[in-house]
Amino acid sequence: MGLAMETADTEFRGQRQNWGEDLTKESDMPTQSVENSGLHDFLTSDRMEERIEQLLEDLFPTYPASKEKVETPILAGYFDQFELLEQIGQGSFSRVFKAIDKKLGNRLVVLKSGKLIEQESSVVGRLKHKHIMPVYSSWQDEMGVTTICMPYLGRYTLKDKMVELRRRFSPSSRERGHNTVFPVNWKQHHDFPNLLMILQEICGALDYAHRQEVLHLDIKPSNVLVGFCGHALLLDFNLAGDFLIHKSPTGGTLSYMSPEHLRRCVLHEPVALDVRSDIYSFGVLMFEMFCGFRPFDSAGPAMRAPFQAKLMLQRQTRVNRLFRAIVPEIPRRLRKIIQHCLQPDPSDRYLTASDLLFDLSRLTRRPWLKL
Repeated sequence: MGLAMETADTEFRGQRQNWGEDLTKESDMPTQSVENSGLHDFLTSDRMEERIEQLLEDLFPTYPASKEKVETPILAGYFDQFELLEQIGQGSFSRVFKAIDKKLGNRLVVLKSGKLIEQESSVVGRLKHKHIMPVYSSWQDEMGVTTICMPYLGRYTLKDKMVELRRRFSPSSRERGHNTVFPVNWKQHHDFPNLLMILQEICGALDYAHRQEVLHLDIKPSNVLVGFCGHALLLDFNLAGDFLIHKSPTGGTLSYMSPEHLRRCVLHEPVALDVRSDIYSFGVLMFEMFCGFRPFDSAGPAMRAPFQAKLMLQRQTRVNRLFRAIVPEIPRRLRKIIQHCLQPDPSDRYLTASDLLFDLSRLTRRPWLKL
């Protein structure tokens, strides 16, 4: 509260000076109490609320500067029939290794091991789709650690693709660290058709999963692998659940969560989730892909999750203002699709991923229509 009070006093004194008051005589006088009616009016005004929110933005930037990747140390050793080559990832629930399967022709595989991922193996095991990462096998040891074996198809994700776009379109580190829209005419850019194809593939995978009564609940760029041939594969169904059984989500990524997901998972409100929660997260992914930053970022680890969630819920209500202000370079029809996905009220979004996929497909199937 000390920061807010100091800001209020500075702002209030500045206003009084603008009104022509002489404040030099107050330098030796004790500070007036907060009960001063003029200061009280200023403290409770909309302008003060906006000023405090701006301070939070300055203290916790909505898009922190990108950091250099830290090389993962090479590992050596064996695990059952697998020769471990290196650790290539680590999440909240598991560790991921690149390995060689010595019993099956020395083929390269990915091993994902953890204590809370048995649900992922049971869910992905029944999903058979060309844009969902397949599973070779899974097992659980006597210690309760589940291991999932999957094909190794590279480690280049959509997050890496976005980092490349950010470096290409925002050459200075200062621009990469702030919410500046990519200076790109996407209608004429050579990457545009390829990016649309990737989005359609992800959306098709989501539509298939939803038809199998499965929610993903953690859609984000790092959970989309871009394979050797350039096609997308949806990864990491660890948080996935059967939405008709109403399994409670155990986590997610704040910056990509829908408003109802934030309320359910962070604020512990009794809110139902359905396919529209995944559609919202997919909308955040699309926005980030074409603008270069997330529309409603969290305040960072320095702020407790409930406060971050409440701040994000406030920002999420301003989606229409955001689109009027900063996304003029996105083609009109694509902008309407993304805006439709990001509506704070689930009833205002696409009802199904199939409806969303239909609109995305029209952007490439009917190129004579004005974008």
